[in-house]
Amino acid sequence: MINRDVRAQKSIHAVGGVALDFSMWGGRKFKFIAEGYYKHLWDNIPFDVDNVRVRYYGDNLAQGYAAGLDLRLNGELVPEAESWINLGFLRTRERFDGVDHRVRSLGDSLGTPVGDVARPTDQAMILSMFFQDYLPKAKWLRVNLALTLGTGLPFGVPGNNVEYRNTYRFSPYHRVDIGFSASLWNRDQWEKRRAEGKKTRNPGPFLRHIKKMWLSLEVFNLLQVSNAASNTWVKDFSNISYAIPNYLTSGRVNLRFRVDF
Repeated sequence: MINRDVRAQKSIHAVGGVALDFSMWGGRKFKFIAEGYYKHLWDNIPFDVDNVRVRYYGDNLAQGYAAGLDLRLNGELVPEAESWINLGFLRTRERFDGVDHRVRSLGDSLGTPVGDVARPTDQAMILSMFFQDYLPKAKWLRVNLALTLGTGLPFGVPGNNVEYRNTYRFSPYHRVDIGFSASLWNRDQWEKRRAEGKKTRNPGPFLRHIKKMWLSLEVFNLLQVSNAASNTWVKDFSNISYAIPNYLTSGRVNLRFRVDF
């Protein structure tokens, strides 16, 4: 059925930030950025997330808020190779109109009343880091290491996810990636060496129309971590639901050839 009376979701935002440029370790440039935000939400249309499927309730049933802090530091730990660290905190909650939300505790089947409950995107913390390096005498050959660590997202029991809403959480997410890349051609560097009077080979007619050419090999999820993406729910003979985790791909190797014209 189509709900023709549904209203647009509404929000009001407050955002503040600061940026600081500074130098360290012999003049290497760094930048620190901090941003805090608060968003008040009303006329919300609640939704549930099932793997890559998002199911909306189809009516303006809730109100809530989102608040967080994002911190970023980037710079050249190694000259001419930018690295960065991101740290984010988020709390986003909601409350259904006319519903007394509760949270069950051990030995308490009725539960304790709460003022609001977690929205499906309520990820308390996420940390990501990216580092680059290269061989001292072969800057065209580089390696990068990436780390991602985040707290688990909330979820609830399908068909009974209103009063006791999103009371469970997935296990923390963590992943390590590593990549190797080789610069096969860089026209800017070739022109720089030529202007400095260094001996260089003349590029062929094909390379004259190319700015950059890279070959890279990446290994995603190097540690073969099994991160849960969703649950498959199974009921027993007494109608009790059990969550069976569905895991993301444990590892993948990616070979990429890139050409910039």
